Amino acid sequence: MNCKLISLIILASVLLTACTTTQEPPPNRGRSGMRLDPTHDSNAELGSLAPRSADLVNATDSMAQDIASRLDITNRETPPHIVMGSIENNSSMPHQSYQAFLVRLRATLQSSGARHGLRFIRERQDMETYRQREYGEKDPTRTAAAYQSDADYMLTCELYDLPSGRTNYFLFDYQLIQLVENAESGPNVGVGAIVWENMYEVKYQ
Repeated sequence: MNCKLISLIILASVLLTACTTTQEPPPNRGRSGMRLDPTHDSNAELGSLAPRSADLVNATDSMAQDIASRLDITNRETPPHIVMGSIENNSSMPHQSYQAFLVRLRATLQSSGARHGLRFIRERQDMETYRQREYGEKDPTRTAAAYQSDADYMLTCELYDLPSGRTNYFLFDYQLIQLVENAESGPNVGVGAIVWENMYEVKYQ
């Protein structure tokens, strides 16, 4: 009897453990289970000839520091109204998206002290979508058709590369471009003028 009782207790313990295990799914550890520093390359990236997270951080930090130090651009009295454009990908990898190189720059400027001298505005397409979703045709003064952007400048970036043999060189050329004839805020140098420009370059082998 004692042996049977012990066997039953062991069996019950095993079943209880199995039930407990199945109720809690194992944690998602990805491929390696490691959380990586975005400023460093991972082992899987070794040998890659494409820009990666370390370039994203370095490029946008450098650009944010430069544009924030330009007193002819940042102005707390009349901060320039800026809309973010799109990465103009002219590289040999045209289907690769590098929009994060603009998004992080905007976020870095917004979260720093420079935001008081710069004012970013969401893109017209987004604003029209948001206004249409919220107001529809119920309030004619707030519909998508009634939206008027007050952006005077566009922040954009041109991307080029120069592959050669087993190496590849990348150039990110950031530009702040005046959109209107008489900008109501910020420097006024004419339509199409590049008010600010700086570049980030990297080469891989």
